[in-house]
Amino acid sequence: MRALDSPATALSFRQVALALAALTLVRIAGLYASHIDLFMDEAQYWDWSRELAFGYFSKPPLLAWLIAATDQICGNGEACVRIGSPLLYFVISFVIYAIADTLYGRQTAAWAALAYGFGTAVAFSARIISTDVPLLFFWALAMLAYIKLLRRPDWRWAVVLGVALGLGILAKYAMVYFLLCAGCAAWFDRDARAILKQPQIWAALGIAILLVLPNLLWNADNGFATFRHTGDNISGAGLRFRPQGALDFVGAQFAVAGPLVFATFLYLLARLVRSRMSREDTLMLAFAIPPLALVVALSFFRSAHANWAAPAVTAMTILAVAWWQRNGWRHWFSITVGLGLVVQVTLLAGDAFADRISIPLFGKPVDPYHRTLGSKALGERTAAFAEANHAKTVAVEGRSEIAALTYYLRDRPLRTVAWSANQTPGNQFDLAHPLDNAAPEPVLFISTCPFASRLERFYGKMTPLGPFSVSTGPTSQLQFFAFVLAERKRPIEPLAGCAP
Repeated sequence: MRALDSPATALSFRQVALALAALTLVRIAGLYASHIDLFMDEAQYWDWSRELAFGYFSKPPLLAWLIAATDQICGNGEACVRIGSPLLYFVISFVIYAIADTLYGRQTAAWAALAYGFGTAVAFSARIISTDVPLLFFWALAMLAYIKLLRRPDWRWAVVLGVALGLGILAKYAMVYFLLCAGCAAWFDRDARAILKQPQIWAALGIAILLVLPNLLWNADNGFATFRHTGDNISGAGLRFRPQGALDFVGAQFAVAGPLVFATFLYLLARLVRSRMSREDTLMLAFAIPPLALVVALSFFRSAHANWAAPAVTAMTILAVAWWQRNGWRHWFSITVGLGLVVQVTLLAGDAFADRISIPLFGKPVDPYHRTLGSKALGERTAAFAEANHAKTVAVEGRSEIAALTYYLRDRPLRTVAWSANQTPGNQFDLAHPLDNAAPEPVLFISTCPFASRLERFYGKMTPLGPFSVSTGPTSQLQFFAFVLAERKRPIEPLAGCAP
């Protein structure tokens, strides 16, 4: 199973490796130059990494393990928390090289690796730490192992496939899309059907199940918290027919996959209906269509995040580059890499000056980074309040605030806890770090709600410290309220909503 390369600008493996290595070093330097605070999810993942487990409230555990590993190498600063992203994307690009080389030849492999590594979405994602990055690594590795097994049975590749599937599911449950893609491949391709009769494929599935089993047991011991949260994410606030949501999601894929890559994919998808395609192209379509089709179908009924079908980009990129290579569309390579470079430089510069950028929009200044700034400043102000009032516990209302303060108070001798508004835990902080009756006093309470009356039923002594603001950019800010609480007079219960 291998198509011949068509003539195009020749690239050696060494040139590809040097380009990707240079890009990765620039991205790592950008992390250290960045002024972006850890976002809520990033801070939450870091908190998980301090207490390693086989599962967490909203996600499987592998990302926490990854952050714990990088912490041992370079510490727990923002750059080191995120450093796994550019490093994994560097490796993913070479796995894509290996997939494309197996199917189409070395020149297609070289350009596919560059098109992916310089992709617009990768330029964005390499700046943050998220569950998508290890998912995409294990997805690509599983694709490579699967394709190798299609060529001939090999127990070594069976083990690689099983490990990649299992660890991919431990990264993000979206890895189960892979099984649908393999089923789709079997529908179109005789070799993919024949492999289902080989013991290697079932051994790989067994290895995957064994790796996932500890997470299943953790969920069983914790009320299937992760599964319930994942289900809530899918159903959202309720399902209702909204065609605009599907259009929005499909439009977003031009940014996720890259405009030329996704346009080529749509063109080839249309060709599939009316003409035969090569086995290699059909296989790549089989690994792109199911994740995309599932999320498009869901987006008709609820809002779908643009990254929910991200695994499809691996096959899309290889397929698009193979088509460009075969048809001599050389300028599409340069446009794709060039656009990725422009996006990368723009993001690097923006991140370095995030706290100073404001853009006039309709005569009004807008701070584009306002959602990713303010957490560090909140930590500094909270630490100052705690020191001045000799607080021993910091209680926080709101998932964003508890995530921020858990991270930015990490080096302070304070216990940071969540005061939930619900009887059942709504996040990992409610589950693992709730405010309880044993919380040392005084307790410094931080909230976006100004009303003190809802606190008086729990504490006999309550001292408002007044409102305070933290900057989220040159023209924007967030307001909080601080209270010092002491002399608890009744057991801690869920906090009432923000009302006098």
